[in-house]
Amino acid sequence: MRKYIEIWKYSLKTKLTFLLNYMASLFSFGIHIFVFNELWDYILQGKSVIGYTKSELIWYIIVAEFIIYSFETTYKKIATMVKQGDIANMLIKPIDVITYFFVEASANIVRITVNAIFGIILGILFAGPIDISFSTVLFTIIASIIGIFTGVLLQILIGILAFFTEENKSFWLVTQKIIFFVVFTPLEFYPEVVQKILLCMPTTYMVYAPAKIFTGTDIFSTAMLIAMEIVSILIIYFALRALYRKGVRNINVNGG
Repeated sequence: MRKYIEIWKYSLKTKLTFLLNYMASLFSFGIHIFVFNELWDYILQGKSVIGYTKSELIWYIIVAEFIIYSFETTYKKIATMVKQGDIANMLIKPIDVITYFFVEASANIVRITVNAIFGIILGILFAGPIDISFSTVLFTIIASIIGIFTGVLLQILIGILAFFTEENKSFWLVTQKIIFFVVFTPLEFYPEVVQKILLCMPTTYMVYAPAKIFTGTDIFSTAMLIAMEIVSILIIYFALRALYRKGVRNINVNGG
């Protein structure tokens, strides 16, 4: 356990060193919110649609994007290590590779904090304050933490694909587009058939659950969304473990 704490501390120091560079990248976050603020303002023209007001839609997008912007491109780092052969050095060290990448990514508390502050500022500027209870905030935080951890594991899962294909960027691009289905547009806006398909995907709950909880659900729906998030993260975790074991066997067989 001590070695993972040291890994976390080192990763945290690294991220603090490049904090200014990251803060500059938040412009894309702001641009997205500005564009959709203007879009929903034009479409709704002061009305509500499918249970959402314009203010709630903006807050929905802010919370969903907060999740997306809270983890780095771990899949790219893993692919680089596989192509350069550095991953072989990690496999012989007394650490679990998956846990290593997870702990390293979890040190992203700096990015998460900046995202949260920036998102709140954007929400107040574009949508105005939203009337929410303490329990809503609490459940949103819980759902967001699970969502961020799900995203980290998903990044590692796609990274592990480099054991088989070396280049894994296309897998992440496809996954990212599937996630974006419910980032910029709530699930309720899609036809029933599309909703059923999206509800079967673990990637949906990663962003939809915290965003939906924040904009308003009853206690039963909140519990169901968080439960589905937990199921989703477990599915991704076990798939990751199975893929990792197979990938390591491939490397060993080929003399990696």
